[in-house]
Amino acid sequence: MTNKTLTGLITGPSLFSYIETLPLSEHDDIADCDNFAILIADERYNRYYDTERWLERYIGVLRAIGWSIYADAIFTRTQHVLTGSVADFLVESASAMSDTRQGNAMIDTLDSLKTNRPALLSFDRESASGDSFQVVPARYDARGLLNIAVFKLELNAYMKRTNFLFWTWEKHSARIVQRKAYLRLNKTILDGQRVLINRRLEKKRMERFDLSQNRPMNG
Repeated sequence: MTNKTLTGLITGPSLFSYIETLPLSEHDDIADCDNFAILIADERYNRYYDTERWLERYIGVLRAIGWSIYADAIFTRTQHVLTGSVADFLVESASAMSDTRQGNAMIDTLDSLKTNRPALLSFDRESASGDSFQVVPARYDARGLLNIAVFKLELNAYMKRTNFLFWTWEKHSARIVQRKAYLRLNKTILDGQRVLINRRLEKKRMERFDLSQNRPMNG
């Protein structure tokens, strides 16, 4: 027998990847928080042409609704020459994180996404084929608190490609610009902001696509 296990989520221009299956309540929480922050940031800045200030606004909104920043790597801007696919780059980046399980989790998430055509089409559209998108690994820390790493990415390539995540780019034909921040959820603060978040999302809620894999069941 098999059991479907959540490996992540696509919503708007954001791809979430989970080390372990999140309870549905927290799976919904991170989608709601992300959608809320995107909508508020979009009201002030263009996510494709004013990326740095858009990201500052996005992170500022997350902080206001319960996500605190930690670690030193905040808005660090780096450039990387792609050799291969963006998906390969994401796996390499996740594998280099302090929790080594992130690499395998990203592989599972991308494998689930690869066969989900509606999710791929939505992600291509919302990110303008990679012009601006977020990749957000999520995990629980030793205290059981939900942590996320927000990687804000821009694909600079000589041409646009649909299904850009899995396209194999020739060396020197594409670059990735990356900024990142690490955040931890304070559930008490979030609980106090739910009415505000829900009121805003009732007016507009982004499409969501659960990413899951069939896993063998014990017994």
